[in-house]
Amino acid sequence: MSLEQEPADERRAQILSAALAARAGTDAGFAAALDAWHQQARQAVPNTGAGSVSTTISGGSQGIVVTTRDVNGGLRIGPSASAPPPPEQSGS
Repeated sequence: MSLEQEPADERRAQILSAALAARAGTDAGFAAALDAWHQQARQAVPNTGAGSVSTTISGGSQGIVVTTRDVNGGLRIGPSASAPPPPEQSGS
């Protein structure tokens, strides 16, 4: 079974990593190609490393509050173009 069939298998990933490192250590052309592939992969895949998001809100009404991490794609805050207008609020 390959790592592609079981991508969460850490042991297989370590075996593949060791095999790639060994091959790169003995084949300069392979090492250069592996390095080029690695650079492309780093640019194509967003950083999803360890990290956290923390929000503290105090002091009454805050309106819209958004806390996020690692957003892929668009993010729109507010009514959409097709949303009906909000109801009018009376001052009395």
